[in-house]
Amino acid sequence: MTVTLPDDAPATLGEAFARINSVTAPTITDLKVMVLVEAAGQTLYEKSAEAAGHPRVKELLIENGHEEMKHARRAAEVIKLLTGEDFPAPAAADNPYLTGHIPVAAITPEGLRKTAESEFAGEKLYESWAASVDNDAAAELLRANGREETDHANRLLEAAALLEG
Repeated sequence: MTVTLPDDAPATLGEAFARINSVTAPTITDLKVMVLVEAAGQTLYEKSAEAAGHPRVKELLIENGHEEMKHARRAAEVIKLLTGEDFPAPAAADNPYLTGHIPVAAITPEGLRKTAESEFAGEKLYESWAASVDNDAAAELLRANGREETDHANRLLEAAALLEG
């Protein structure tokens, strides 16, 4: 069953990315949007992997995708810690941000480096979110996601180097 977006949530994946990237102290709606965006990230990486001709590049993209779903589950845990509400990370078929066009990263060195930049920015984003919550366990979950965003970026840089080599 498709997840119903909160009334004040962005309607599209692009709008959702723009919103979460502009927030430094998230509301519960922002955290819910993050759950959905991170869960969508698994599909985005899997679709990108399908376009990758290089086997190691494909592996790196799939690994990032698996971790995106871990991030979604952690963000859901943050919501549970802060509110007691269950807001589980949805499967792709139930994610309202995956109902339209699914953007695929350009599988070129330049495209992968550009995507890496946004992943590096994710660590700073999660750190600001962690600093804004008044719950140590929730803050640590957000920081764990941030650390892995840097791992994602480094995998993308590795993939870019493989395509250049």
